Amino acid sequence: MNILLKNISLIQDKKIVIKDVLIENQNITRIEKQINDAKNAEMFDGKNLFLTPGLIDVHTHTRTPGFEYKEDLSSFNQAAIHGGITTVCAMANIDPIPDNPETYQRIQKQLSTFSVIDIYQMGAVTKDLKTNEIVDFYQLKMVGAKWFSNDGFGIQSKRTMEKILIEIKKHDLLISTHLESNQIKKHGMMDQTNFTKKHNIASFDKSSEYLQLARDIELLKVTNARYHAGHISTKESVDLIRKAKAEGLNITCEVTPNHLLLTSEMIQNDSGIYKINPPIRTEVDRQSLIIGLQDGTIDCIATDHAPHTSEEKKIPINQAAFGMIGLDFSFSLMYTHLVKTNLLSLQQLIDKMHTNPNKIFRLNANQIKVGEIANLVVWDLNKKYEINKHNLKSKQTNTPFLNQEVFAENQLVIIKGKKIFQKEDI
Repeated sequence: MNILLKNISLIQDKKIVIKDVLIENQNITRIEKQINDAKNAEMFDGKNLFLTPGLIDVHTHTRTPGFEYKEDLSSFNQAAIHGGITTVCAMANIDPIPDNPETYQRIQKQLSTFSVIDIYQMGAVTKDLKTNEIVDFYQLKMVGAKWFSNDGFGIQSKRTMEKILIEIKKHDLLISTHLESNQIKKHGMMDQTNFTKKHNIASFDKSSEYLQLARDIELLKVTNARYHAGHISTKESVDLIRKAKAEGLNITCEVTPNHLLLTSEMIQNDSGIYKINPPIRTEVDRQSLIIGLQDGTIDCIATDHAPHTSEEKKIPINQAAFGMIGLDFSFSLMYTHLVKTNLLSLQQLIDKMHTNPNKIFRLNANQIKVGEIANLVVWDLNKKYEINKHNLKSKQTNTPFLNQEVFAENQLVIIKGKKIFQKEDI
């Protein structure tokens, strides 16, 4: 069945225009002011609605294989579709770890076979994620791995990171880093605040992040590998990346909605719901992250979607798992708090959640252009809805944004020219 979107708003040449969009088979075949001669097409009235490409999230945890009790492929796909996300990169802290060609190939085949969205598995950087033995990057590349991350674990050895970056450069791959010094973090849980002191909660300094970043930037000056800093959270990291970009280094980065909207001073009860890694930081850090988004220092917004059960999260901070969910509502959250408040333009938000990650990770996801595959999302930007446990599609509810009202409700998702999701009242 062909699909005709009538009178829908979209961005063309950096301007919002109203057009008709015809989708035939898998492709966008026409974008015109009026299309009145489409044959055998199901028509949708897009008046007062907005069209984006399917969004991209380059930092997610599928929990498949090995941890399906937290999230399975069905719930992961549903959560992504509900959030208008049609392409993701999946981190390697699963079981088994994709640190060899056979395991990587088996996991990627499972993801591709049982997913509606495009899920690209990242390879591990070192054996078992926690060692100094680097993987065989060439052999992993030969079976399709183009992106690598030890997310959850920082690379502790400078010499190991140097060898990794040499291999990443040699084989034209990309590394997405988790910046964390074990020597500084030790058993820390979050930033130090009056609350952590009062309740004897172990904290750790934010230099755990930015000192590793500074080390890596010095190595980049020699290797100039494709280096992407995952979920940065500190003012110092923003400053270091801004300077590195000005010097022409091949560095990009991302930030999560959690670090853009929350601060450590908001944590006033001993519950693991706010516990993430890297931790929520100060208001100074948060403001620096927003400035970094605005001036282009920060390239991408990614969720670090990390589902955990209530038993793992609704317990004291010292015992809780690190992580929050975000796939279901990241665009709505960012539209509400960044675009509606004039901190970012709508174009900038789409750039951070589609254009930039698409280019940096070389994902070849579609744009809204004639001839492109039709992975598209229709939004009602003026429609308010509440993020609640009844409308989440993820298996889990570990987010402090529960029961908040946001704008930008997903109305329709088209993947490869097929209607995958539709609000009942569109």
